[in-house]
Amino acid sequence: MSKKTYFQYQKELNLPIYISVDLGVFESSFGEFLTKMKFHKLADKEEVTALAEIKKNNSARILHVSEASPIVAKQIQGSMESDRYGAESIIPKDGYRVYRHKDVGLMVYSFAAKEWQLGCYKDFGSSQFAYQARVMINRFLTWALVPHGLLGLWGVAVDDGMVAQRAIDSRGEVVFIDILGLKMITLDGVKKLRPHFKILRLDSTLKGRNIKMSNEELLSFLSAHCSYLDSSGLSVPVRQMIQALSRMTEGLIHPQESFRPRTDLSL
Repeated sequence: MSKKTYFQYQKELNLPIYISVDLGVFESSFGEFLTKMKFHKLADKEEVTALAEIKKNNSARILHVSEASPIVAKQIQGSMESDRYGAESIIPKDGYRVYRHKDVGLMVYSFAAKEWQLGCYKDFGSSQFAYQARVMINRFLTWALVPHGLLGLWGVAVDDGMVAQRAIDSRGEVVFIDILGLKMITLDGVKKLRPHFKILRLDSTLKGRNIKMSNEELLSFLSAHCSYLDSSGLSVPVRQMIQALSRMTEGLIHPQESFRPRTDLSL
């Protein structure tokens, strides 16, 4: 019999964001992958509490991860017109959306629903597909965290701020900014936003100095590196959070040669 295991994202923050999965269906590395993504495995009593929270909390979200059926697998592997724009696509349906990462997985979700579905292959989250899996899970987190006032940006945290990057350059890593709570949620833990919080844009041609971005440049840069994806563009709450962040932070163009990325190759 299958046994669902429940995980909660950043459990210490009491965020009602969960994943359920039958770990026996997937490769042994899947649980470790979720742990690295800051999902905490729940004990039996915690599962009961989580299910009650999902039932009563309209902003709660749970992603049910399962092995793709033959029909879903055909959609994951098939060719689409949108493939020429990249591996990811969103198809709006009547009352829900279908998010597809070609050759990796298919997610069915609705912003009006609490329970979402992800169909993928047994090696989802394995070392071979770790980047793609991080991207898919971070898309889920980005959508699920917007109602909680959290803005997702591709990039990595640094001592006095963050470096915003393309998804491929950050290896699928996202930093979530809590605008009102003045903190950022990262793979390294939760950090307070310091008074002089900076958002860096790396430039390979710049040497030995920083260049300050204008407010308009920073606003455009944040919009381009936001991990929120939708066929209709950025939502109103996301645009509002980006505007607020651009007003309260400083944007700097920073020499790429001076940046030292995280050296943990397991990410």
